[in-house]
Amino acid sequence: MHLLWGRELSISGKSNYSLVALLIVTALIVGKSAEGYPNGGVSGGEEWAEDSIANGCSCHMDEQLNEGMYSLEGIPNAYVPEETYNITLVIYDSTVVMVEDAVRYGGFLAEVTEGAFITDENYWIGGEGLYISHNDNSNDVRNWTFQWTAPTEGSGDAVFIIYFNAVNGQGTNGDQWGYLTAVSLGTPQAAAHESSIHELGVSIMQYWIALMAIAVVLLSVLISYVVIRGGSSHYRG
Repeated sequence: MHLLWGRELSISGKSNYSLVALLIVTALIVGKSAEGYPNGGVSGGEEWAEDSIANGCSCHMDEQLNEGMYSLEGIPNAYVPEETYNITLVIYDSTVVMVEDAVRYGGFLAEVTEGAFITDENYWIGGEGLYISHNDNSNDVRNWTFQWTAPTEGSGDAVFIIYFNAVNGQGTNGDQWGYLTAVSLGTPQAAAHESSIHELGVSIMQYWIALMAIAVVLLSVLISYVVIRGGSSHYRG
């Protein structure tokens, strides 16, 4: 799948990408940003990742990226349980100059609700695969390819939340950031198991005694009705 983001959303005409198009829920939501560390989660850790995903911040400028083009490929519309996918995020942004000899040019932070990102020397992994970000080995580029393993059968949909930024390596002035979410459909979660009478702690004998008691009550009501009907001189059927 190939998604391009800028002032407007356009989808690549290449058929091999369009056949695996993502279901995009929200893209480039105004008013949120993710705090950036030069080496991502290596410095920030899991608390930083959790807080950044949930609340955002304004480290790389207050305004959201609204120029340039951005692509996300590799997340399937519907995943195959336990299969591993290569996901590629690319930032095409000429408005944030890649200053020659600068140490850093970009970064990202992603969270997934199901499955797990796979560790790699070029990325920081946190929360047992729940989070992934750039590190010192991957902050001098604006394109990243990382891996995600889909969850087991019956885990439900996998929701991806991704923050990304383009930096000039000369402080935060002129830097820009973006935010998007995407969904990979999965198999429905298994229905809750219905417990039997026995699993609820009721023995077979207790079960039958209860049924007999109900039957006795119903029989008594029927007999009473017949007796009252037959013995009453005032009853007219």
